[in-house]
Amino acid sequence: MKYLTSAAFIILLAAVFGSDTAAKGKQAPAREPDMCTVPPGAQPLLPARLLPGMGVTRNFPVTTTSEEARQFFLQGVSQIHSFWFQESERSCTQALQSDPNMAMAYWCIALSAAGDYRPAFQLMRDPSGGGPRGGSAPAEPGAEAVARSTSGAALDPQVRAREAIGRAMALRDNVTPRERLYIEAQAARRAPGPKDAADAAYITGLRKLVAAYPGDLEAKSMLGLAIDNGFESVSKAPRAHTMEAIALLEEVVAKDDTHFGAHHYLIHAYEGSKMPEKAWHANQRYAGLVTNIPHALHMPGHIYAQSDKIQEAISAFSAAAANEQKWIASDTLYPTGHYGHNVHFLIHALNLGGRYDDSMKWVQDLFTYKENPRERNGNNQRGVWRQGYFGLIKSVVRFEKWNEILDGKTIPVYDKPEQQAWRHWAMGLAYSATGQPDKAKATAADMRKDLDEVTSSKEPIAIALQELEATIAARGGDRRKAYDLYHKAADREAAMMYTEPPAYPRPVV
Repeated sequence: MKYLTSAAFIILLAAVFGSDTAAKGKQAPAREPDMCTVPPGAQPLLPARLLPGMGVTRNFPVTTTSEEARQFFLQGVSQIHSFWFQESERSCTQALQSDPNMAMAYWCIALSAAGDYRPAFQLMRDPSGGGPRGGSAPAEPGAEAVARSTSGAALDPQVRAREAIGRAMALRDNVTPRERLYIEAQAARRAPGPKDAADAAYITGLRKLVAAYPGDLEAKSMLGLAIDNGFESVSKAPRAHTMEAIALLEEVVAKDDTHFGAHHYLIHAYEGSKMPEKAWHANQRYAGLVTNIPHALHMPGHIYAQSDKIQEAISAFSAAAANEQKWIASDTLYPTGHYGHNVHFLIHALNLGGRYDDSMKWVQDLFTYKENPRERNGNNQRGVWRQGYFGLIKSVVRFEKWNEILDGKTIPVYDKPEQQAWRHWAMGLAYSATGQPDKAKATAADMRKDLDEVTSSKEPIAIALQELEATIAARGGDRRKAYDLYHKAADREAAMMYTEPPAYPRPVV
């Protein structure tokens, strides 16, 4: 998957919506100093290739004049089922090279570029992936205000998704009634206005599609994903529509046990529940059906880590890491966020298995992915290096490596409030454990200042500060205060929304 041959091509954020756009000779927008790296969400370069191990999408009839376009489209659908969004967009953009009027290729681009093709519960908690729910989509910018690559493609993936579904809508009279329903459902999701309303309209469109074509397993799988609202944090009771989602997905795999998308979505549907073991079959099938996409190899680890199959979780995350290292080595522009997430989860699983030294080896692996200027100036806590930092904090605290925490070398100083807060938390616990109460109190005060400056999720850090204050109180003999603070911190930790891996370093102790 080697798409670049020199650094000069790295700054060409090529996208293909037809040669007419490129022929207009549009100038590239002004670039940031670190434009030796691709802006997040930029359209992937062509050409795409037909790749092994993507999974086989069997029953998705599509209108096209080209067999090659059909093959790339089906590959794009397979890749979207594994949340490999960039490669899905690449495949469906490639399909347009053979059939520029293929409406469903534009539909696929809209689906993959937007970033919100994920379980509903993830969109509920997550400010990324199409933006937080409850807000409104940004107003459609004027044509002259859209930043574009030299080939004319919008750099903003949300704009690219809206433009793609607009092209699909313009071509919808040329496709079957079934395909038209797919297009119209996706168009409803890209409409301006409140995102909650757009999501609801999308689900309504999918329900209409499923009602009209009850044998369409693709549509049922997509509906199951869209209505998977997960489980309540404390009671683990299913939220509205979650059991309906599970029933739909179980129906799909009962009819076609090779439907890897439904197996993937079932894993998500059961995670964070009291019954993760019900996804064990999906774990085995999914990773066996899709053997060459990192996320497919990674996902079984979610369930195994929650059902005390720690070695199986470690094996899944390790296999995903090895697979993703191959893709990273072969593509200069490969986005590494998923790699950071996977290895972070591997570190978590190794910690659960008592393997501190192995955890630290993977922490150092993540630290080799240095931040570029855009990442350093931003506040994305899901970059590879910052996930490595949090993995380090998790490891040294869980294993009570107090001397290492205080040696001034093991935990690097990084002048961002989130990283400073977590470093001060670890140091405060270490000072308290080693009989240095004054330093523990001073470090807690520093952490309180850090918390005031935190601009990402404050709750985990606020809980950690409360736990640190409880620890200081306990070491100082104030057991009533310690009990009260520990109790409050533990309740707050339990009430946090489900995340994978956990957003809190280890259970409040």
